[in-house]
Amino acid sequence: MKERPVITPRIQRVSITYFLARILVERGVKRFHRIDVLSGMDNFPEKKRPFIMVGNHQNGMMDALNICGFTSRQFHWLTRADVFWNPLVRKILLGFNQLPIYRQRDRLTDLRERNDIIWNSCIDRMEIGAPMALFPEGNHNPQRSIRDLKRGVSDLIGRAYTRHRSLDRMLLIPLGQDYEEYPSFRRRLALRVGEPIEWIDLYDSVDQTIDHVLLNKRISEALQKLTVNIQPASEYGTIEPYVRALRATEKTGEDWAEVTQELDRIKASAENDAWLLELKERHEALIAAGYENSMRPEAWGVSKDDSGTKNPLVYLLKPVGWLANLPSAVQHYLLEKKGNAVKKIEFRSTFKVGAGIFLLPITWTIMASIVAWLLSSYEITSYGIGFVGFWAWATWGNKFYGKLTDFYNDHEDAVEGEGFWSSDKMSNLREAWTNYIDAIKS
Repeated sequence: MKERPVITPRIQRVSITYFLARILVERGVKRFHRIDVLSGMDNFPEKKRPFIMVGNHQNGMMDALNICGFTSRQFHWLTRADVFWNPLVRKILLGFNQLPIYRQRDRLTDLRERNDIIWNSCIDRMEIGAPMALFPEGNHNPQRSIRDLKRGVSDLIGRAYTRHRSLDRMLLIPLGQDYEEYPSFRRRLALRVGEPIEWIDLYDSVDQTIDHVLLNKRISEALQKLTVNIQPASEYGTIEPYVRALRATEKTGEDWAEVTQELDRIKASAENDAWLLELKERHEALIAAGYENSMRPEAWGVSKDDSGTKNPLVYLLKPVGWLANLPSAVQHYLLEKKGNAVKKIEFRSTFKVGAGIFLLPITWTIMASIVAWLLSSYEITSYGIGFVGFWAWATWGNKFYGKLTDFYNDHEDAVEGEGFWSSDKMSNLREAWTNYIDAIKS
């Protein structure tokens, strides 16, 4: 087996590489997603106070990009070690505050010693005020459920507090991400940050460890208040259509609290075999009536009163949106086509946003240079004004197109919702949907 280098990351809180990359990531994330819910950001502590952010993990690398894009903090991440073997890639990743974590599959005889180096690097970085970001589920899964948590968070906190007693000031902050529709442009994403989770009372000074069972229980309960958690997971497909109809990604405050209470009720009801059997029969009837996952229960809601408001003005503004987005039209087409070809749904938006972060500004720069040269050649305007003018068109036009797409999506949902509840063609599906809703609410 080829000898692998022992990586000893330097102790740092911030990196210029991360700072510059975050500017691109922020613009890419906000360009792609529609963010109507961004709550609890004041729960992040003041700068230079160490904390560990723990979040649910549904959507591949997109989850990490969202966190980087919506907070100015420079988070430090644990990443699988095999991607660090290339010297150039290793240098880039370390510049992005990535630290390697070694796994059994790496087949290294000194795996424990290598990970000790990384754990100590994480801890020493936190001691100087660096925030860590972890996904305690350990891997991603596109289902909107919180899975069993690994013990990595408790191990890190136990080591950290043992090494530096001053880290009693460290906070454990939960963050929930909830996607309306993972891979689609300008569909909603809700980001909710919760209050700090107590941990210091779980420290055993004799064993110098944190009770991982109790800590994971606290983390899981905190995340359930911040994102959709469909349970039991074994009946995910049966329950999901109803949860989609609740439109949780639009909810804040008391409305969001009602959603979490409803999810708790469903979980408790599923312990009743008769209730669950009835629901499964109604769900099977719904599928027999023509329901498919590609449909949008979000547009239907759970009753006729949930239909949105139509706005035909979007049809008049659509040509304006096309004109505004003209410098980006080809790129959007290619990103959508290539992104939708990605087999795993939880990596489609990662591809679209990741590629778009670089593709759009690069192509805008090339086109701006050509347009500016042509305009200056014909003495229509100076090169500088032409270049800046095209860039302004490209960037602001793309933003306008995104906002217009929000209104267009809402209008299309309102049209679909109205048709669903009134059209004779939808009578069989509507009846099956109503029976399904009655069963899950009973």
